[in-house]
Formats: sequence, structure tokens, C-alpha cells
Amino acid sequence: MSPAPDWLKDKKSRLERKNAFDGALVYGTAKFNRETGRGNAAKNPFQEYVDPDTGMIRPDLVRPRSCPVCGEPPGPGLFIKGGFRHVRCPSCGLIYVSLILREDVMLRYWRDELAWMSVLNSGPQEELDRLKFAYGLDAAGAWLEGRAPGKLLDMGAGNGTFVRTANSMGWKATALEINTECAEAMLNEGFQVIVKPLELSDLPHGSFDLVTFWEVLEHLAEPRLALSRVAPLFNEGGVLLVMVPNAGSLVTRILHEKSNTFGGHSHLNHFDAGSLARLLESLGYQILEMETLLTELGAINNHLDFQDPYLGEAASFASDLTPELIHDRMWGSRLFVIARRKPGA
Repeated sequence: MSPAPDWLKDKKSRLERKNAFDGALVYGTAKFNRETGRGNAAKNPFQEYVDPDTGMIRPDLVRPRSCPVCGEPPGPGLFIKGGFRHVRCPSCGLIYVSLILREDVMLRYWRDELAWMSVLNSGPQEELDRLKFAYGLDAAGAWLEGRAPGKLLDMGAGNGTFVRTANSMGWKATALEINTECAEAMLNEGFQVIVKPLELSDLPHGSFDLVTFWEVLEHLAEPRLALSRVAPLFNEGGVLLVMVPNAGSLVTRILHEKSNTFGGHSHLNHFDAGSLARLLESLGYQILEMETLLTELGAINNHLDFQDPYLGEAASFASDLTPELIHDRMWGSRLFVIARRKPGA
């Protein structure tokens, strides 16, 4: 069964809705990055622990891991950024950080993290996020065969903009968030918030129509485990929504380690369409839709004009490099996926 709403089936209408929450298109790249404070949030909070001789973070703060998609040992290193080695899996192609922060260090970081939350709370970001989240809810809801809006679980709810948007659209949202300040804010607004790991939450099986991971899987040391743990929570016909940075995007392929998506302390996994599909399908999920969001055309044009990718103001490099072309080629900077558990999985 394909999605029902006309705008979802009409390519032009769908592109117009996507462009409406693309910050670089709406504001211009430099203005959007300045007004949301992205430059400050992109700074590595662990820089003082990087050995200037090796370029690597202090060894007592990290632990090794194999590919989180297929379990293969780390492949050749691509580059070191922020003290963290980024490698490509020789089996599934996933780009990932092979020496990540110890679990206790990472947990403290996420509980107290405020820099990125300030970006999420900025006026321009909140405005565009509400449009993006409404787009996602409409797209996912179309696959629920008349049961939307229903009950949803938002994994890693951040500052709560998504659960607020979902609530305004009639959904009954439960948030999971370990950041102290964000969780308290949502609790004070009356939302149901789980402030502990999912495996300790005692949520009843079969209780949700929709489970969402909005830019969460890239942060998790074990994304496979997280996707496995939410599997029993879907009711019959329930759907999964995932958005992650796209390592196969044009902006990432051009900028390489200069892309802000790479850092190492927080972005651990860098999926492209193939590696994300492999992960989901290996866990019994059937992909219903996969597309890209957010063009990053401004950063591309700036870089090609020898300007700062995120603060430059270059003119368009090529008139045929358009949002339509970017998304047709799956070159957008975010992968957006809707999936459902396969029967018997």
C-alpha cells in the first residue's frame, strides 16, 4: 500500500514542503548558521584532551569497537578529526568512529550537554523544525491506514520541539530523553518523559503506532541494539521513522572531514543509504520509503568558491545544481526513512 495524501505522491508538492524547512534555502547558509549559533556548538568540548603529537584523544577516555552494522573489525582509517579516528567498514561501507568515548564519559556528556540544545532552542531552528516534524508525521501517518494520529515514542527527544509538534497535531507522545535540562522542561509542560535507558523503562509491548529516531542513531555506540529494543513496542502495523546525517550526501562527499557532521565525540556513525538499509533489513524491518532532506547547497557553493563552507556567501556554482537534482540523486544531507517490521520478524 502506498501513502494516500496527494502531496506525498506529487513530486513537486513534496519538494516544496521539503524546501520550506531547509534553513540554508530559507535564510541563506551564513545567516542561518550565525542566527542558530551552529559555529559555537560545533566546537569539540574534548579538545583539551587531544594529544598534540598524535592528534588523538587521550587513550584512557576511549574504548574500541567494531563496525556497529555488521560487526567487522575496523577498516582503513580515513582521517582523524577532533582526536577521533574515522574509518570505513570494508564489508558494509559504514563510516564510523572506531575509538569512542567510554560509556561513563559519554553519559555525563549527554546529561549535561547544552551547546547543541541552544541551537535547537534558537528561533529559526525551532520554526523550521516544526515544519520538518510535521512533514515527517504526515509521511509516517499515511502508512498507518487511518490510525494516525496515534501513540508515539520519540527516542532522544532533545529540547521537546518534536513532541510539542506531535501533540499539536493530535498525537499522544511519550519522550525518552536523558539530558537533565531537556527532560525537566518537558516534564514541567506535562509530557510523559522517560529519563532512563529504554531497557529499564518497562514500557508495555505493542503500545505504539510510531517510534521515531530524529538524528539519534548517529550518536549511539550500539544503534543495532537500540533498534532491536524498540521492535517489541510496535503495535500491529506500527511504523518506524528514522532521520540521520547522510554520509553519501553531496556536501559530505565534497567537504570530507571539513563537514560539520564529522567530529567524533558525538557523531559516531555515518550512514549512507546502503549501510542504513542493511542495518534495518538485518533486524527485520522493511523499508517503506527512503529519501533525502536538506540540500546544503550554500555550503557546497561556498566551498567550491574557496570560501568558508558555513559562513561564506558565494553565488550558485552551477544553475543546474538544484534542490530537485540533489534529492533525485539522494544527495541531500539527511536520510529520511520510514520502515515497518516484516511479518514474523
